[in-house]
Amino acid sequence: MEAGFAQQLLEYSPDALVLVAQDGAISFLNAAAERLFGYPRAQLLGADHSMLLAEASREEFHGVLAGLAKAASPGSPSPGSPSAGSPFAGSGRRADGTELPVEITCSLVPAPAGAADPGTSVALSVRGAAGRNPGAGSAGTAGRTLSGDFARRRTSAAGASLSGGPATAAPAAFAEHDDELKAGSLRDPLTALPNGPLFNERLAAALRRPDPVDILLLNLDDFRHLNDVLGRSAADELLVEVASRLRNCVRPHDTVARLGGDEFAVLLTECLNADAVAKRIAESLYAPLRVGGSMVRPGVSMGLASKSVQTLDGAELLRQADAAMTAAKAAGKNNWVRFRPEMLNTAAHKADGDSGLRRAVELGQISVHYQPVVSPGIGSVVQFEAFARWERHGRLVPPNQFLPVAEQSGLIREIGDEVLRRACAEIRPWLAGDPAYSVAVNVSGLQFQHRDFAADVLAIAGSTGVDPRQLTLELTESVFFDASSDVLGQLRQLRGAGVRIAMDDFGTGYSTLGRLQELPLDMVKIDRSFVAMIKTGQEQLPFFATMISAAHALGLKVTAEGIETPAQAKYLMDRGCDSLQGYLFAKPAPASHLAGTMESALNALDKVDAAR
Repeated sequence: MEAGFAQQLLEYSPDALVLVAQDGAISFLNAAAERLFGYPRAQLLGADHSMLLAEASREEFHGVLAGLAKAASPGSPSPGSPSAGSPFAGSGRRADGTELPVEITCSLVPAPAGAADPGTSVALSVRGAAGRNPGAGSAGTAGRTLSGDFARRRTSAAGASLSGGPATAAPAAFAEHDDELKAGSLRDPLTALPNGPLFNERLAAALRRPDPVDILLLNLDDFRHLNDVLGRSAADELLVEVASRLRNCVRPHDTVARLGGDEFAVLLTECLNADAVAKRIAESLYAPLRVGGSMVRPGVSMGLASKSVQTLDGAELLRQADAAMTAAKAAGKNNWVRFRPEMLNTAAHKADGDSGLRRAVELGQISVHYQPVVSPGIGSVVQFEAFARWERHGRLVPPNQFLPVAEQSGLIREIGDEVLRRACAEIRPWLAGDPAYSVAVNVSGLQFQHRDFAADVLAIAGSTGVDPRQLTLELTESVFFDASSDVLGQLRQLRGAGVRIAMDDFGTGYSTLGRLQELPLDMVKIDRSFVAMIKTGQEQLPFFATMISAAHALGLKVTAEGIETPAQAKYLMDRGCDSLQGYLFAKPAPASHLAGTMESALNALDKVDAAR
């Protein structure tokens, strides 16, 4: 049987079909399962299967799963052990919170040969207790809904394929592929645990309910040393074992996630004694194990924070757990500490920002997001500006919080080089489409204190295959007049190689229009504080026309940043501003979202043009 046809059989089965991975997460479901439980597929993929069960049925059903695993183990099953053919009768829970009687038949599904995760999954066939799926085709509203859905799918399948030939597979296969990709993007590839974004989704969902919520944030003690001594392969083996031990310490409906590096998080819901769980985890992880031929004890520093009336959101709870984890490290490691409000003001917690950022740099956890710059005259995106992003505990730390730390700690050069290298590599395919396209990267004045800065920039451009003429470096006004570094000399060297130089935040610092002609410049960026003065577009603000015309007279291009409204865009377009940038067009996004970002920017530009 063709794999494509088998996929269709699963998709169009009248029974709700769900596949549950070894850790309890849903890895597949069909259309009937979506209709039965009322959830969209994307919301269920990667979620814990317990959310489909009423509270009263969860414990008993987990017993069924445990018995199924026992029956499949070597030797005969004990009397009364459930088998694959014995349905479980209980109550399911729909997306709207209502409960419905269900019968669930379970079967073990071994992993295919060569799979990265060798664990056994469980296939579930779910029916309404009366033997009829709600929405599966009876008379009335449910039946009409299904008929309409089936007709829509058939109509789509009868059309042409993407390649122009006759369609040979149902569109559900493409949708399923997209869902699988989304599910994979929410999993840590090494441990198969939920990653930061999925952990945050589950945390946010838990906080919306009235039940108790606790989170544990933990780091392995001295992991960097273990990595150096044992090697990368053995360190990965250790992380996989830690993930397994953590899963064994919590209930099936709790969430264990790997946030990055050696950082894990545990989400406990409806837990009556989170302290006991923390103690169990600490004891379990400290038990010795052999990795890479060596016996090690993976001690852990762990912070515990619990939902309270003062808890605003998941970010606040994670911040509290982080402060408690820092206190645990300060107390001597291999320890767990419950959060107290005074921990947020300790010197140790503030110092942890430095060490955490240093660890992020070492582990390659500084990412880059891109914001488009549009040219009204050309009607297209002509540049992307690169912004450094640090994801900590599954959430993005604002640049205005971690970049000052980077400058104070001396990490700014490493971060700057990494951002430039990633920006050139990730944007290069787009740059190849037109020599006029460019990527812009912000540069700190501290980077110019290194005499080989210009040489490093050109070396990175060369190693990534980017033409220096498609690279723009943005500097604030104050950097141009820093007497302690050879800024102008290095800028002239860079411009001589083709790199373009932009003055960022123009108008807020030291320079005057007259001094611009003395500087090695190609463009200026009008600061967002000036753009914010435009409210209705009817204001009399002559300095805009003065700045733009004077810059043009000096041969400089002008970009306005911080554009948030059509009125601001129209006002600046009417005064000859060359390029526009801001949330009106698109927010900074990862390189994987470039196509959507450009579409958003061009749609916004079209709307502004139409209103002129």
